[in-house]
Order: sequence, then structure tokens, then C-alpha cells
Amino acid sequence: MFFVRQKSQECGLHAIQNMLKTAAINRDDVHQACQTIEKETGDVLHNHESYCGDWSVNAVLKTLHNHGFTVDRAVRSHNNKRIWSAPEVDDLLKDESFRGFIVHQPMRHHFTCLRPEMVDGEPMLYYVDSQAMGPIRMSARLAMQRCLSAAYAWEPYLVRGDELDYVAPKETPEQIYQGVAAEPYQGAEAEREGMVLYRSVGTKRPREEFKPSEQFLRNWRAFSESKSTIEATPTEAIPNQQSTASEASDT
Repeated sequence: MFFVRQKSQECGLHAIQNMLKTAAINRDDVHQACQTIEKETGDVLHNHESYCGDWSVNAVLKTLHNHGFTVDRAVRSHNNKRIWSAPEVDDLLKDESFRGFIVHQPMRHHFTCLRPEMVDGEPMLYYVDSQAMGPIRMSARLAMQRCLSAAYAWEPYLVRGDELDYVAPKETPEQIYQGVAAEPYQGAEAEREGMVLYRSVGTKRPREEFKPSEQFLRNWRAFSESKSTIEATPTEAIPNQQSTASEASDT
């Protein structure tokens, strides 16, 4: 059963891949979606993408739109109540174009997904969290309850469209970002074991590795300059009342 385990951030990308059961969509596609949003709306890139792989809801949904999928909100609010506005999940499981739900969990700042799987010739619903150990079978009723409950407040987005070609996920997806790859590091222990290790957080990296793009740096500088503090205007000196009074008595 297809499953991409989260090893860094990028839960938005992992949710897309786990829902579609292919790694045909990659981080470059999400980055291009962010660029499209910036071009079409004027909203700066860093509002939708961080260098470490945090993406906005708009970026995740735009990525799916760019690949020909239709995306619709499955829950709407009416009179302060959450209402299921998509077709019933049991009916969707019979729809060949049903790819699943992208689920945004605002309370966890996390993306997961719900997807159909054939089990013994019957379509079943599975919940897939890239931070978990693998897909978990979930009833349609429980999935809808968690989407409608204020305690969970899952925000599901119904995704329909044609299947994409299967592409195997990278074994170490955290090692490459926007075409920049980490260099393999051979430690003493790795040499003894005949393995190749990659630099971890605690290992010193050359300064030229993982350098942000010029566009990212320009946007960040513009954002930093816009947050410059406003200097307080100096207060005018208040005349000494005693001296003023003495001056008035001299006149």
C-alpha cells in the first residue's frame, strides 16, 4: 500500500502524494504553484512557501488545479454550524474520478488526506497521515464526524480527476529541495559499515549548500524592510510653570 513517511516538513506535498498514491507531483510543482499565485494575485511568495517546506492551503490546492484536478470544499459554515456540502462519502467511493480528500488540520498546522482503497473487491476509505506509521482504515461516518466536529475542525477538500502515472517516491525526500541536493558524507562508522550517510542537523555544512534562490531573498528583504519600526516622535519640552509665573509677575 502506497505511503510516504514525513522525514522533515513538507506535509502538504506528502498529503498530495499519499492521496494520489504516486510521487508524480513533487516539491518543484508546489513551488511553481506558489509562483503562479504570486503572479496572479500579487501576494508575495513567502506568504505561501517557506524555505523549509511549509506551504499554504492555497499553494497545495493550486498545485492540484495545475495538474487538472477539480477541488471543492467539503465543509461549509452556516449559522455558526459546520455543514457537509460534498456528496456522501459512500457515494464518492463508487465514483471512478474520486481521488480523495486533502485534509487541512489548522489546530495542528498539518496536512493529511483521505483516500479510497480496494479491499477484497470493495472500496474502502483510508486516513493517511505522513507523521504516522501508515494508512489507517476509517469509516465514512467517523471521517465526516471529525470534519464537522469543532474539536477536530478538519478542513476537507474533495479532489476529483484522472489518475496520474505511478512514480516511486524518493527514499530520502528531505535531501533535495528545489533542485539542490545535500552531499553524501562518509563518517568513520559509515565507512566501517559500508554505508553512505547524509549530513544531519548537527553536522556542519559548507556555506554554499542549500542557498535560497535570489527571488526568495528579494522577497524576504522586502518583507523585512516593511516591518521596520516607527521611531517615536520626541515630546516637546513643557515650559517650567514656576519660571513662567515669575516672568509674568515681572511684566
